[in-house]
Amino acid sequence: MLAALLPLLIATAEPAAAPMVGDAILHYVRSNRDGSEPEHVVQFRPTRSGIAVYKWVSKCTTAAYVTAEMDEAVGKGRSYVAGKVAPDGSQAKFGTLTLDDATGELKVDITPPGGTRIQQSHKLQRRPYLLYDFDFADLNAFLQEHPEEVHFSFSLPVVWPGGAGLFRDLGTLHANYDSDGVRDGRKVRVFFLGVEGPKSATGMLWVDAAHSYIVEAELSLPNHAEYRDFRLKLEKVEHGGQAAWDVLTKSHYADCPTGN
Repeated sequence: MLAALLPLLIATAEPAAAPMVGDAILHYVRSNRDGSEPEHVVQFRPTRSGIAVYKWVSKCTTAAYVTAEMDEAVGKGRSYVAGKVAPDGSQAKFGTLTLDDATGELKVDITPPGGTRIQQSHKLQRRPYLLYDFDFADLNAFLQEHPEEVHFSFSLPVVWPGGAGLFRDLGTLHANYDSDGVRDGRKVRVFFLGVEGPKSATGMLWVDAAHSYIVEAELSLPNHAEYRDFRLKLEKVEHGGQAAWDVLTKSHYADCPTGN
C-alpha cells in the first residue's frame, strides 16, 4: 500500500525553495535593540558561495563595500575583501582577510584609506565561524543553503581594533529552533540564540520559512564599538540580480553636492 502511494506523495509534495542566488537583494537596518544608531546593510549573493554587502548611514558619505567567498558547503568564510563604494559604484578595495584552513588562523592584510599597512593573524577557537561584524551575511547564506538545520553553533570573532590587536573573540554562538510563527507578516522559524564566551549573551532569530533568509535577529552583544547590543531587521527584498545591485551601489554618490 505504502509503495503504491509513494509516487503520488512525491508528485504532490511542495518543492523546496531554491537559494536566492543571483537575484534577491536583502535590505536590512542594523542598530541597537532599541533602534538607535541605525545603519543600512544590504546583502546580495551573486554566486552560491559569493556574498556582497553594502553598508551606509547616509548617501554621499563613505560607505562600506565588503565581499566574501564561502567554502563549498557555504558553512564558513574562506576570504573577505574589505573596501568602500567608489564614485562609480565599484568596490574600492583596501584589504583582505583570509582563512588558513591548515592552522585555523584568520590572516589580515589591510591598508586603511590614509593609514599604514596592517598584517595580523587571529587563531580561531573553533570552526565553523561567523565574522560578527559582517552583520550575519555569512549566517544568511548558511541558512539559505541548510534550511533543515534546527541547531547550529559558530565561533564568533569580530574585527574590533584596540588593545592587543584587530580581533576580539566573543565565544561561541548557539542557535536552537523553538517554534514556527509569524513576524512582520511573514511565516518564520524562530530560534533562541545564546553566546558562551567572555560575556554571555542571549537573543532571538526569525528566519523566513519559505526562503530561509533572516527576517530579524537580535543579540545582547554588540558587533561594533559604538553599539550597546545588536539588531538586524529586514526592510524589504528587492529582485533583479547583479544589474539591480550595480544600480544600488552607483546610486550612492548620484546627485551628490560637488566635492563629495
